[in-house]
Amino acid sequence: MAKLEIFQREKSFRQKKRTGDPATQHMIDYVEGLGLDCVFTRQKRYEDKLLGVISKSGRCDFGLLGICCRQCLMGPCRIWHKDVDTPLRINAPMQSRGTCGATADTIVARNWLVYHSRGCAAHSTTCKEVAETLLKTARGQTTYELKDTNKLKDVSLKLGINGGASNDVIAQEIALIALSDIMGKPDGLSNKDGMRFANAYLPPKVVARLKELEIMPTSSFEDLADADHQAVIGMMTDPYYFIMQSLKIGVADIIALLMTTEIHDILLGTPTPVATKIGINVLNEKMVNIAVHGHIPTLAEKIIHWSDSREFKDKARLAGADGINIVGVCCTGAEVLQRHKIALAGNNLQEDLLIATGVVDAFLMDVQCSYPSTHNMAHKFHTKIITTMKDARVPDADHIPFRAESADEWAKQVLDLAISNFAKRPNKVHLPPYEPVDAICGFSVEACVGVLSKLDAVNPLKPLIDNIVNGNIYGVCLVASCNTPKLTTDDMYNVLVRELSKHNVLVIATGCAAGSCGRGGMLNTQATARYTGDKLKAVLTAIGQAAGLDQPLPPVWHMGSCVDNSRAVNLASALAVTLGTGFKELPIVVSAAEAVTEKAVSIGSGAVALGFPVHVSVVPPVLGSPMVSKLLTVDLKELTGGFYIVEPDPLIAAKQLLGIITEKRKALNLPVN
Repeated sequence: MAKLEIFQREKSFRQKKRTGDPATQHMIDYVEGLGLDCVFTRQKRYEDKLLGVISKSGRCDFGLLGICCRQCLMGPCRIWHKDVDTPLRINAPMQSRGTCGATADTIVARNWLVYHSRGCAAHSTTCKEVAETLLKTARGQTTYELKDTNKLKDVSLKLGINGGASNDVIAQEIALIALSDIMGKPDGLSNKDGMRFANAYLPPKVVARLKELEIMPTSSFEDLADADHQAVIGMMTDPYYFIMQSLKIGVADIIALLMTTEIHDILLGTPTPVATKIGINVLNEKMVNIAVHGHIPTLAEKIIHWSDSREFKDKARLAGADGINIVGVCCTGAEVLQRHKIALAGNNLQEDLLIATGVVDAFLMDVQCSYPSTHNMAHKFHTKIITTMKDARVPDADHIPFRAESADEWAKQVLDLAISNFAKRPNKVHLPPYEPVDAICGFSVEACVGVLSKLDAVNPLKPLIDNIVNGNIYGVCLVASCNTPKLTTDDMYNVLVRELSKHNVLVIATGCAAGSCGRGGMLNTQATARYTGDKLKAVLTAIGQAAGLDQPLPPVWHMGSCVDNSRAVNLASALAVTLGTGFKELPIVVSAAEAVTEKAVSIGSGAVALGFPVHVSVVPPVLGSPMVSKLLTVDLKELTGGFYIVEPDPLIAAKQLLGIITEKRKALNLPVN
């Protein structure tokens, strides 16, 4: 089979249908009817022509295969490949090495590692920010509080910190350990035994295997420096070791997520299930609308606090508005969703569409996943783009720098700017004629254990394990990651999830994938009745009744933002420790169907390194190297237990994931379908 055939299948999905969400499709049509571009418009143009010729894949084939190298100033070099479309292939010399002598295997593996460096750097920097906020709070330098002292004690117990000290002292110690795991030890020496949080949180069998394979990270910044050094021209050329370093970086990324989640819970509170709404129409044309976007929820926390004050409610009314409406976007949206019931308006593919409604008065950004498309669209409307971090500046935006020490004054500035902009709205505003969807969110591990304790107070995990053993819960699938216009966005998750639910697989979801499930109606109890198999439906009904509800739990448990992938890891760790296994033995799989960002790549490899099979629908740029492709999809299974499954069709992917779950159940001598 020609390698580009899979890209053509990928392309066929987006050509049939751009999104599974009718409100999003409505806004795409509206924007394009105005003669404006959005993300989806520009993606469609790649379907037509590339370099003046018709392209089967819609993109540069050299880039798709991963065989374009831009590492040094001798290049760029393109490796000749028979599967590249002829009009493009004739523009490359018929040779199998770059100028320096690098093969396709080296180029593909090195490019793959560079994705991981950028992804892990993003999550590590975010973790550093929140750890510093915890440290400053414990030292009395901010107005934030330690909202969940039980979580503080739990974390300190895992890390072996003296539990008899004051909460502030314990919080400082946790923050310093997290900063050491990110930046390295204060004395400059390497954490030779590995990241302290990794050793404390991962199952012993997983820790032992990571160390045996030499992919236990020491500290994020040290391992990132090693990766960048390896990728320099004239350094590493062995593709195997590039891939192993990418796994190490992936584990560092997972641990950065874990530390961030734990600290968020300590500072902001651990989520519990809440009922809320998801959809573009959570915007309110009669109110001042402020969209909070990014990945550092401590900013949004202050915006929410002050927007509810009498002072700013009065200011909004004086400006002619009925009040202030905070809506979430992307991962900050998921954070405020699960802690404050703040409705989720959309993801980064919908940012420019939200602005095109004409009712978003301020769009607040901190870091990551803010496309240039957003401020391009804002120039056509009245929306104020407000940036807050030095690492994420945007041309012509209002930059109001955020510092934890002065967060209250900062929040007041943002609110004043948003309220003053309300009067500048266009005469005509446009919201899609689709109501937002009901959703239940906030399934932290603690919340899950709390609900399960209603069934077994002594051993709360026993009901979950018993139902996995007897097959009522056939397996568990984490759906995580981004949204992409390269496929039919939202449908990639929802079609997959519905098929898995039909076969009694419990789904947990995070990040933009969880938002997709929400727009697809999979986060409410009606979905349980409509989509789940009878065995899973009975389990969800029993748990719902035990929790005092008059309805079952939803078939998809929203666990939070992308950093909250760590909640899934912690839940799997609890199961593995109880059963005396690692991760690779458990009937747990992962789908990052619509992966886009470098962060998604590094999280995915972290999951593979820990032992989880990971499905992607977006084809990664590695097919130009059969060696690297085989290593990622086959050989790693023998090393870590994890591996990649690449399949654009969600129904075929669901069948493959069910097959993997069945294999794992057979190995555990559990009943199979």
